[in-house]
Order: sequence, then C-alpha cells, then structure tokens
Amino acid sequence: MINQTHCPLCRQELKTVFTTKDYLVSGEKFDIVECSDCRLRLTNPFPEKETLGGYYESDEYISHANETKGLFDSMYNLVRSYMLGRKRNIVEKSSGKKQGTILDIGCGAGHFLNSMKENGWDVKGVDASQKARELVKSQYEIDGMTPEDWLSSEEAYDVITCWHSLEHVYEPWNYLEKIKTQLSSDGVLIVALPNYESTDGNIYGSNWAAYDTPRHLYHFTPSSIEKIMFNNEFLIDQIYRMFFDSFYVSLLSSQHIGKSMLSGIWNGFVSWLSCWVNKEKCSSLIYVMK
Repeated sequence: MINQTHCPLCRQELKTVFTTKDYLVSGEKFDIVECSDCRLRLTNPFPEKETLGGYYESDEYISHANETKGLFDSMYNLVRSYMLGRKRNIVEKSSGKKQGTILDIGCGAGHFLNSMKENGWDVKGVDASQKARELVKSQYEIDGMTPEDWLSSEEAYDVITCWHSLEHVYEPWNYLEKIKTQLSSDGVLIVALPNYESTDGNIYGSNWAAYDTPRHLYHFTPSSIEKIMFNNEFLIDQIYRMFFDSFYVSLLSSQHIGKSMLSGIWNGFVSWLSCWVNKEKCSSLIYVMK
C-alpha cells in the first residue's frame, strides 16, 4: 500500500476526513483524506499497481458486466440506454460534428463506443482490463488499447471522453498531458466525475457509494477539477448534470448501510431535486473542455 501524505496539486498536508471501506470486494478499510487548499480528496492508502486489479474482480462490478441479473441491473440498463443517447448529443453539440474520430478512455464493456460507431463515428477505446478489451472486440469489433499502448500512440482525435474513469487513474494529470497532444486543433475533452459535495454525498458521508474505495483513488468537486484542468491548460466550456446518478448512487449507498430500496429512492429524489436548483449539488457532473 502507498501512503498519501500531501496533495499532488498543492503540496499541502492531507487531513483525514473519515474512514470508509471497500463494500464490493475485500471489506478492507480506507481513509478519505482532503487537501485544505483545493479540497481534492484521495483514498488513503493507494493499493500497489500490481494488486489494484484484484479489487475489480467481482461479478457485481457493473461497468464491465454485460448481463442482466435482476431488477436493479434492469433499471441500470434502461437508464444506460437513455444516457447513451444523451452522451452522443453532448459529443455532437460540443464538437460541432455529427461524425469524426473519438477515443473513450476507460471504455469498459464498450456500450458508449458501440453507440457512437452505429452513428458513423470512427471509434477506439482504452481500458486497463483485459476482460473488458476482449469483450469490446468480440461483441462490437472495436479495438481496445491498454493504457500503456495508448500512452505511446500518436493518433489524433476530434473528441476524447473519460466517462467516470479519471478517478481510477494513479496520476490523472499524466493522462491529461497525453490527451492534450492527441486532440485535434478544435478537439474537445469530455470528462464525467462523481461530486462528493453533492446532496447524496452529504447524506451518506463515509457510506457514499461513489467513494468506491479503493477503485476510486481521487474524489473531486467542481472547484478541484477546475484547478486540475487549468493547471493542464484546459478550460471548462460547459457543465452538464447526470441526474440519474443521484438515484443510482443513493440506492447503492442505502444498500451499504442495510437500508431499504425505498430509502435509497427517497434520498435519490431529494438529491435529484436539489441539483435542479444548484448544479454543483449533482451526484455526478459532465465537464466539456477545450
């Protein structure tokens, strides 16, 4: 395990906020630590890179799953179908293109890339999971690269997307440096991230499912992501809400603490209402950057 003592952005000392645990695989406990300056939060300690993959070995890890096993997964798949269309609309609106080249970093089971491919885009994906890359290739005939292969590649793209993936990366600023070299002159970077300042994040505290330790190494707010992006010469052009995440994360969080599905739906509804009033209270946000 790698102990985190100082903020990688501000070099300020990190303070422990609370202790949470891995609810999905190991049951191990991890601290959530915070920088007093930029308010970036980190999981502490980080697992070693060689062991991190073991924390993804679960049939319940839905971003790489491709089966429907019950009511919850069925609901998730319905929302995913809607969100695929919304993501495509955001890509087209922000890039000003109906077709082009797109790279998805952290492509998982490839649903988003397949949706873009079916609508005429030239697509490629990156994923650390060999299982995910093989699935994308066999299901959709889409090539998936390892992060190492991508970091050594030279191709340019009109759009690069990171749908809930930067929080999994040891040093996301290294990814941003690479992305900067691969975007075309009018290219767009689109990043989706959980927001721990959300209403559901405040309701559930250390039991908030979007901390997802230790798979999520970093935990962001709009202000901390703005600082990271500015330091890497990106400016945020637009921010979109991910409304359904309020329900999804609240349902999982209630499950963590032994509460009913009804409790999760109610808290999700409260969070959903609050983010209509204040975008920065949304469970997850989509940042469009240039």
